[in-house]
Amino acid sequence: MNTKKEYDNYLSNRWINSEYYENLKLPVFLKKYLPKDFKAKILDIGCWFWQNMQSYIYEGYNNIYGIDISDEAIDICKKNWLNVQKINILDYKEIWFDFISINHVLEHIEKNKIIESLERIKKMLNPQWKLYISVPNAQSNTDCYWAFEDFTHTTLFTAWSLIFCLKNAGFSKITFIDPDWIEFSRPLIKQLKWFLLKIYKLNKWFWNHVTWSSYHKPSPKIFTWEIKVIAEND
Repeated sequence: MNTKKEYDNYLSNRWINSEYYENLKLPVFLKKYLPKDFKAKILDIGCWFWQNMQSYIYEGYNNIYGIDISDEAIDICKKNWLNVQKINILDYKEIWFDFISINHVLEHIEKNKIIESLERIKKMLNPQWKLYISVPNAQSNTDCYWAFEDFTHTTLFTAWSLIFCLKNAGFSKITFIDPDWIEFSRPLIKQLKWFLLKIYKLNKWFWNHVTWSSYHKPSPKIFTWEIKVIAEND
């Protein structure tokens, strides 16, 4: 993971306001993947304003760890009495976590170290573990915007490139969470979004044919702004 000084004040320089995250709750889609035991050992990689750690605590979990490479993030977490450490993923020695989350971090890691970092994460997990990953989606309507809007991004992912990295790191079961981002919408909104997405996907298909363009055929066609994945062993 990059440890250059641009991460020291990353949050303030990106105008990311901690107040936005003060009352953040765990996303509904993630609850069913969390361990049943509230004493489970959970690690949040890239803890930022401790918003993810906070959401686990609100759910009743009390064995939460966090790591980050930003001095600013670590200071904020420590002020809230959280168990955090400033360290690179590849240098982190703690093991046997029951659940690990890594939210919008992979795209910041140097490309030639992404698979190695995922391999290291896999070694940190208990046999009956789960890993949650979210990354910006290069196939979304914003396309390559997020590759350049954040200067510290080194790459973007599509569904297949994320599968490729996870498979090469040794993960055998990969599940995309709510790929159309409609699963937890209200019934009428869900139907409307489903219909509009059908039109959007048809439009993509049409112009690909007109311009003689294509997507990798086996790749899941996900167009939401981020890709959300649970990785585990069969």
